Amino acid sequence: MLPPVNLVGPRNYESRELNTVLAALAFMEEHWPGDTGPKRQVALDVLTLAIAGNASADDARAAFVYAADEAGILATTV
Repeated sequence: MLPPVNLVGPRNYESRELNTVLAALAFMEEHWPGDTGPKRQVALDVLTLAIAGNASADDARAAFVYAADEAGILATTV
């Protein structure tokens, strides 16, 4: 398990907490708010590599966080 990543949206008042590489990849494939920029594809690639054992879970989490921030769905922690 990874430290959780908290997301908001893509719909109003929707929030999610993801803490596995599989959950992050599933979210990107099923709920991502469109093609939000280049970091999205990098995250998809690194998540897929991590599932195959060719990238670390920490690297996959970092790529996912950057993509979520770029997409405007990364929740800010207080």
